[in-house]
This record gives sequence, structure tokens and C-alpha cells, in this order.
Amino acid sequence: MARSEKGEREQSDSASVRAPRAAGSSRERQNQPAGRAESAPKERTGLVQFIRECWAELGRVQWPTRHQLWQATAVVLVVCLVMGVYIAALDSLLQQASAWLIDKYAEY
Repeated sequence: MARSEKGEREQSDSASVRAPRAAGSSRERQNQPAGRAESAPKERTGLVQFIRECWAELGRVQWPTRHQLWQATAVVLVVCLVMGVYIAALDSLLQQASAWLIDKYAEY
């Protein structure tokens, strides 16, 4: 089946589903929130099912190799060291500038 034929069939099927209903009182329509269609509530699963799904998802994760882990750790440590030196140098510079300003205006 060609893709366009399938799309046309889906559109015609969905158009028949979206046809307005003749039955139903105005009271039923007033009780529904605006913009929401009637649908069955989603089925809730238990805690055990949630844990199973989480475990399955963790199995699909691409975990880093030991080499990648060490490389990423080294990058983080180097960036922290560089930022620490930068902040220390900036702090020292601003401390000297503020001390000079305080000494300069303390004479008055």
C-alpha cells in the first residue's frame, strides 16, 4: 500500500470518529472540562512494575567505559583547578584594589 493511500485512509477513519454526536444532554457537556474529549482513565500500574521498567531502561543505557570515565573525571578536575586559580587571582586583584581605594579615601 502506498504511503499516500494509507494516510488518506487514516484521515477518513479519523474523520468518522470525530463526527459530532447527536445524543447527549447539555448538562453532560457542562460537566466536562473545556477542550477535553471523553476518554477512559489511564490504567495505573504498581510499584513493582515501575521498578521493572526502570531496571529495563537502565539496561538500555550506554554506560561509559573505564577509559571514558577517567577522561571525564580528569576534564572536570582540570576545569575546577583552572576556575579555582582564576577566582583566586581575581579575588586577590579586587582585594588589592579595594585596599588601595580604602587607603586613598581614608586620608580625607
